Amino acid sequence: MKVLIIEDEWNAYEYLSSILLKIDSSIEIMDNIDSVQAAVTYLSERPNLDLIFLDIQLSDGQSFEIFNHVSIDTPIIFTTAYDQYALDAFRVHSIDYLLKPIHIDELERSLDKYRKHYSTGSTSTEELSNILSSISRPKKKRCLVKRGGHYEYVDVEQISYVYSEDSMTFLSTADQRRHIYSKSVENLFKELDEAQFFQINRSQIVNINAIKEVHPYFNQRLKILLTGANDTEEFVVSRNRMSSFKQWLDQ
Repeated sequence: MKVLIIEDEWNAYEYLSSILLKIDSSIEIMDNIDSVQAAVTYLSERPNLDLIFLDIQLSDGQSFEIFNHVSIDTPIIFTTAYDQYALDAFRVHSIDYLLKPIHIDELERSLDKYRKHYSTGSTSTEELSNILSSISRPKKKRCLVKRGGHYEYVDVEQISYVYSEDSMTFLSTADQRRHIYSKSVENLFKELDEAQFFQINRSQIVNINAIKEVHPYFNQRLKILLTGANDTEEFVVSRNRMSSFKQWLDQ
């Protein structure tokens, strides 16, 4: 079986490839691709593949963008950290998924499903298109926060930036108020509109409408000045997100 892995985290790729070979030593891993652009280039050459493992969030955007540039007939197993709503969309269309962190028994079941349903045929481009349409869902509009003895909601449009501190997540709004939020920075980002918000590092998300200036910073990074942020707060784009951040700004 010839397998392509599209995954931008090297540790995740190494782990997936190792357990694949542990399950079936005859599997031939053809390559690992870490970006949408590289995947489009690779798949445009129509390589001979039996199965693709496709991460949803890649270094330069969501992997769904790949389907806008190249048709794919090869069966796909998505690897994802998306919630149950998205996972249900995959089930309906008989495209399997693996929820990170991947467990070897779940991977084995996915391979069994592939052998049973796809080894004699391929998934149509139309079916994949239906799946991508069904996974599109409304983006988050409000965040429920607690203030004193009561609850309030914060309109997402009013959030200037999000950050974590001492294992707590805070929402900072345009009126310079700070709200404690129950979800992690990473999990909240998955629900936000990626055209408006960008996670610049592991602990900070910024709103495009709050960015005043962007400056070069140490170690070939970028520093952002935000409306409403105080002088003690720093917003620096991590090196591994620099390319994606520049593309995000240039939409």
